[in-house]
Amino acid sequence: MSAVPLHLAVALDGAGWHPAAWRDPAASPKALFTAAYWAQLVAEAEHGLLDFVTIEDSLALQTTLLDGHDGRVDQVRGRLDAVLVASRIAPLTSRIGLVPTATTTHTEPFHVASSIATLDYASTGRAGWRAQISGRRTEAAHFGRREVPELRPEDLGDLDKAGVVRELFADAADAVEAVRRLWDSWEDDAVIRDVATGRFVDRDRLHHVAFEGTSFTVKGPSIVPRPPQGQPLVTALAHSRLPYEFAARGADVVYVTPHDSEQARAIVREVREISGQVRDPAAAELRIFADLVVLLDDDARGARERKARLDEIDGAT
Repeated sequence: MSAVPLHLAVALDGAGWHPAAWRDPAASPKALFTAAYWAQLVAEAEHGLLDFVTIEDSLALQTTLLDGHDGRVDQVRGRLDAVLVASRIAPLTSRIGLVPTATTTHTEPFHVASSIATLDYASTGRAGWRAQISGRRTEAAHFGRREVPELRPEDLGDLDKAGVVRELFADAADAVEAVRRLWDSWEDDAVIRDVATGRFVDRDRLHHVAFEGTSFTVKGPSIVPRPPQGQPLVTALAHSRLPYEFAARGADVVYVTPHDSEQARAIVREVREISGQVRDPAAAELRIFADLVVLLDDDARGARERKARLDEIDGAT
C-alpha cells in the first residue's frame, strides 16, 4: 500500500457530464433547479469521504458550439448560480470542501473576494474558488462592457498564441492576486468586539489593497473580515501551457485532462517545470488533479452498456 494519500474530488454539473445523462432512468431532471438536488449530491460525496466538490458555472447557456447558442432543446439548458448553491449547501455539510466556479472575466474581483469569503464563513472554513476565464462573444454581450471576437473552431489549436485569450488569462492572474490581497486586507485579530471601550474593530488592522492591474484597480479593504481559512483554496482547470502558467502563478490546485497514464506523466512534468519558472518559491507546491470522466455502474460491462445507451439517445429530439 502506498503511504501517499489518495485525494478525490467530483465536478458537479447538471444531471452529469454526458449530454444525455438527464434522460437516464436514474436521473432526476425535475429536481435539477432545486436546492435539495444539490444538497443530496454533496451529501453523498461527503459520505464517500471525497475531499471536495466543484460546481460548474458559466455566463451563458450551455451549448454544443464553441461560441453562440445552438438552439437545441434535447440537452440540459440553464443552471443555478454556483456560489449561491454552495452557500445554500454549506450549513448542511460539515467536512467536504465546496469549490464553486466564478469567472474572472466580466466579474469584479471585489465581488468574488466577498462572495468566497462569505462562503468560507458559511462553511466554517471549507470554501474554495474555481477561477475561470470567459472568452466567448455571447457571454460578453450580456454585459456590454467589453468587445470579444468570436471564438472559431480553427482557433482551438492555437489558443496559447491567441492575443485575446492571453489577455483574458493576464486579467485572470490579476484578478486572483487582487482577490488574495482582499482576503488578507483584514488581519486575523482585526475584529476585537470590545464592548467596554465601544470598539468593534481595530482600524489599524485593516489595510488598503491598492492593487493596479492591466484593466482594473482595487483599493480595498474588503467588506468581509478575513476568511476562517485566511486564504480559501484557489483552483483552475487547464488544458495547455497558457492555463498551466496561470495556475502555476496563482492557484493551489490545477485540474489537468490527460487521455492516458503516459500523457498524465508528461503533463505533470510540464506543469512542474512551469511552476519552477513562474511560481513564487515561498508558495506551497501546486497540487495536480487528473480530470477524468467516470461512468459508475455495478461492473465494467454495465458501465459500457450504460454509456452505449446514452450515446444512442444523445442528440435525439
